[in-house]
Amino acid sequence: MAVDPVRPGDGPAAGLIVRLRELIADLPAAEVRRGNPEIAGIEFDSREVTAGDLFICISGTDADGHAFASEAVSRGAAAVLVERFLDLQPDVTQVLVAEARRSMAAVARRFHGFPDERLGLIGVTGTDGKTTSATLLTEILLASGRSPGLISTVDRRIGTARAANPEHQTTLSSLESQRLLAEMVTAGNDWVVLETSSHGLDIGRVDGFAFDVAVFTRITREHLDYHGTVAAYVEAKAGLLNLLAAGGGGRGKWAVLPVEDDHLELLRKRAGTIPVLTYGRGAGADVQGTAVTGSMEGVRFTAKTPWGTAEIESSLVGEFNVDNCLAAIATAGALGVSPEDCARGVAGCTGVVGRMQAVVAGQPFEVIVDYAHTAKSLRNVLDLLAQYSSGRLFVVFGSAGERDTEKRPAMGAVAALNSAYFVIADEDPRGEDRDRIAADIENGALAARPETPHAIVHDRREAIRHVFGKAEVGDTVLLAGKGHENSIIGPDGPVSWDEVRTARDLLAKLGYADTAHETD
Repeated sequence: MAVDPVRPGDGPAAGLIVRLRELIADLPAAEVRRGNPEIAGIEFDSREVTAGDLFICISGTDADGHAFASEAVSRGAAAVLVERFLDLQPDVTQVLVAEARRSMAAVARRFHGFPDERLGLIGVTGTDGKTTSATLLTEILLASGRSPGLISTVDRRIGTARAANPEHQTTLSSLESQRLLAEMVTAGNDWVVLETSSHGLDIGRVDGFAFDVAVFTRITREHLDYHGTVAAYVEAKAGLLNLLAAGGGGRGKWAVLPVEDDHLELLRKRAGTIPVLTYGRGAGADVQGTAVTGSMEGVRFTAKTPWGTAEIESSLVGEFNVDNCLAAIATAGALGVSPEDCARGVAGCTGVVGRMQAVVAGQPFEVIVDYAHTAKSLRNVLDLLAQYSSGRLFVVFGSAGERDTEKRPAMGAVAALNSAYFVIADEDPRGEDRDRIAADIENGALAARPETPHAIVHDRREAIRHVFGKAEVGDTVLLAGKGHENSIIGPDGPVSWDEVRTARDLLAKLGYADTAHETD
């Protein structure tokens, strides 16, 4: 027998069966053709459909879910949600909506019991620093006695258990996110930190989510292959503030913004009546970092906040991580966390996989793995390493295929101007010509400083082997762009990859195998 869909406070809907018309109650413009079947689950991948599921036909760039509706029905789908009525068996229930992907967000929320309303929901967006800021904030909330969940580019925390994120995707589908949030409710989490991408915001992956806090790291140029212009990219990011204004409740709302961002005033305007808290090292920040010092052992600074002052010590390397710390401190402070707990939480964050991660095997040169995959982040890391390296800087990097082509020459210029030797290697070429990607990067390098020696070695393992063979005592090798990612996506799909392990293996072949001081 069918039961009514759960409401906020009733618990997640796992294991429940709901009537279709109840499930789509938040889609007032939906047109239902034929019946009101019981729905036992929701899927948008026809291969995952089982008896009683609602199959959602997503129109994507690579495939159209409508083409797989018949397969879903053959697997037992009780109904299909479509953007156009299909020629299916007469007894198949169809739900017509304007945008299936955005409708899925509303249906998923209701099916899983509105878990986003039962958790304090913190969205973190920006260009660089999202994952580090989200991880720091999670550690601070833990230090304050809260039980935060986490969904980031690198990992997930459900209850007290942590696991790597197996996707190359920052923001998961609305269906997957709501499922994970429901698991967090069951596991006893009270807040959740959700890393939120511009793409995920733009296509509705977090539509309707009841955000309580929106946190922005600095916004720079990125993803123009998708957004087209910087203005459109910024507007997509600002969509998090629209969601903040529309959802959440009972916990207070905050917009946490970087005071030194070029788009600060636009973001302030989008925040409207929502209280804004700014952070940064610049004058006028509500939460300000002063007396900053740094070394390869980490950073130290004084955090001046409206709630008091704290001396912050972090093992994260690089002054740019001061801003990530301040973003987390400002957010936690807005939630009532003391400066002392903020300091403990920051100190407890020993690093993020693939972010300024040292590979130590007894070799006479430094090896650093970092996710830097934009011109700005690559420049930041190379500037930092230049401060502490006694020798030359080497860098292995690339740029993703079928993505923003305009950043490629900018990254090449950064490498040519800030390293002694660089190697252009595969990142995720996908179906694009690897030679074209490398040429785009190389052209930027040649325009900036043609005399900087370099090589193009597409095979990333061979590229790393090549540069290790050139490094000498005191030199520093930066392996940039892959970080935590566990595959390289080529024309035939993903191939397993682990940057840190590859570096270790190659160092071992050179006779270095002391891993006693690994930092991960």
